[in-house]
Amino acid sequence: MPVDTDDPFERHQVDPQRIDLHQRLASTLRDRGLATFGEISDRTAFADLVRDLAALYPHPDSGPDGLTLLHARNGSTEAGQRGFTDSELLPHTERSCLPTPPRLLMLVCLAPADHGGESVLVDGRAVSEELSDSAPETWSALSAPRTAYFGGSAGYVGAVFEPADPETWTIRLRLDELVRFAPHAVPHVKILREVIDRHTMILRLGKGQGFVLDNTRWLHGRRSFTGPRVMLRALGEPRSRLPLERGFRLA
Repeated sequence: MPVDTDDPFERHQVDPQRIDLHQRLASTLRDRGLATFGEISDRTAFADLVRDLAALYPHPDSGPDGLTLLHARNGSTEAGQRGFTDSELLPHTERSCLPTPPRLLMLVCLAPADHGGESVLVDGRAVSEELSDSAPETWSALSAPRTAYFGGSAGYVGAVFEPADPETWTIRLRLDELVRFAPHAVPHVKILREVIDRHTMILRLGKGQGFVLDNTRWLHGRRSFTGPRVMLRALGEPRSRLPLERGFRLA
């Protein structure tokens, strides 16, 4: 298990070079839904790692190797393309517009920003537990069917919190121009955002550092930045050597 430390990167760190990587990573993801790693030298090394862990998920912006290069591009102003700018990226789950979003999101830093650009991570289980305990009306509103429409012309109608089975839940969220909340849910979005703020964790990744997270549990985003910040992202479904159930259980 990760060491007990006040540094969030070290607290969740798993060594990708360990012989028992799959066992330790599966244990960490089942327990915490997030694992960090370092010592990834280049795109080839990252591709080798993620293909070992997951069957990669196609994405409109990915290259032939299944990886997406994230950096500020000139003229990236289309809806849903904020990840290719230097602007703030609000916490969200990946591919929320699909009926079954990819289970794993994996990210590595090739070049950190000069200023800003920290990764913003939020444990959806912690958000769910606080809402269900302290704001049950908000929890009910955001877990009701047809709470929100996610995506553009071909999107998905669902809820922020959806049951994966009778004992587990998943989170699906975005807070940009590609989500429309139902009237019954709109008053509760402010409460949701306040709870998200209370459970936000900040990671400043250095060159060769990254993380893998459960996309059905964790939200991810980014602070605005200046300088040549370059990241690689992969999406995928865990291979059999990473036995993980979809979603999370509430305490």
